[in-house]
Amino acid sequence: MSICLLLCVICCKNTEIPVSVTDESVEAVPTQKLERFSTQHTEAGIIKWTLVGDASTFHGSYIEVENPNVEIFENGVVSITLSSQKGKQFLTGGKKDNLHLSGNVVGISKDGTLYTDTLHWQNRMGRLYAPDEATLVRGDSTWVGVEMYANPTLETVEMKNNQFKLHSKDEKTHEHHKTPTEPE
Repeated sequence: MSICLLLCVICCKNTEIPVSVTDESVEAVPTQKLERFSTQHTEAGIIKWTLVGDASTFHGSYIEVENPNVEIFENGVVSITLSSQKGKQFLTGGKKDNLHLSGNVVGISKDGTLYTDTLHWQNRMGRLYAPDEATLVRGDSTWVGVEMYANPTLETVEMKNNQFKLHSKDEKTHEHHKTPTEPE
């Protein structure tokens, strides 16, 4: 009787490897996760931007960052500080060194405060791009539009479908355009 039970246990043992519950492609599976993430981008030894987040996930061609805080520099000085819920740093291809922020994006500069849901830092062009609705606040003035292009200080801004609530004390006269506005 005990030999039969032993034989049954040995023969009935399942040796198949179960199929994974999450059959994800290799590209979608992160290769590295970090708590507390920090990086910076320099060009010719000059700092261009810093990125700090609560956690990051490395996906090969990009890094996803939770609760990112970004500082963009011009001439060695912080020109804007950005925060959001999610972020991506692109590591390869045509978007290399670009940053994409999403979820309650707030940008604070000397020339105003920016609010939007999605914001792209186009590193090569040296500009910010918000494809959807964006709100720029300067003092008591408010400017709302879509497809915003701006330099990092928010001194020069271009948007479509504009709506304004302007107060002359908040706006500069004789401003001129310094940022290219053609799509990247």
